[in-house]
Amino acid sequence: MESSSMDDDEIVSGIRQSSGSSRRSFLQRSATLGAGALALAIGSSNTALASEDSDSETSDVDVLNFALTLEHLEYAFYRDSLKRFDCADFRQAKSLNGFGNRVMEDVRPNFVDIRDHEKTHVDTLTDVIKDLGGEPVGEACYDFQIEAVDDFIAVAAVLENTGVSAYDGAIGKIENTDLVTAGATIATVEARHASYLNVLNDDDPFPAAFDEPKAKEEVLEAAGGFIVECE
Repeated sequence: MESSSMDDDEIVSGIRQSSGSSRRSFLQRSATLGAGALALAIGSSNTALASEDSDSETSDVDVLNFALTLEHLEYAFYRDSLKRFDCADFRQAKSLNGFGNRVMEDVRPNFVDIRDHEKTHVDTLTDVIKDLGGEPVGEACYDFQIEAVDDFIAVAAVLENTGVSAYDGAIGKIENTDLVTAGATIATVEARHASYLNVLNDDDPFPAAFDEPKAKEEVLEAAGGFIVECE
């Protein structure tokens, strides 16, 4: 366990250093309004991503801030939801009834690991953006419409699968080759999260030989329904 932690630390350190070198109906119901909210949230710190600017006018900082916006959302989702649901709540979840005790015992701890991964992504992207002379976008206000663990598991799958497609679509817009590699290392972790969530939701963990990249507008539509005005 200790050596694994050291490997993670070395990877994060390398990403930071390289920067200086060069499934659910309620989601669909809220997506249209939410896309505008997400665009505003991103636009508050970086206009290029919130508008229809050409790729040539989108900088590496713009792309990283777009990724950071999604990472903020994911981390807040896991952080806030796991405060509400304990191990007993997970054992009572209807969507997990078909799993054996060994799998069930690992579900909440695995979500804790995913939460920590998203926090590391937030911290790393924030530092990289600062190193590049940019202003990192801050955390927004969210309404994940979660009532029970079953909702939590379903929304988690939506977020993680959207995250994979978002990174696939954004990586090609990054000019710094070191940052392309760094973005790919995050995308593969998001894909592992998505695969696990697909299994928990009784979906295919690897539905295709290739993931389909999503454009910024598609990501805004999928994830934007969770961002609300702050009170």
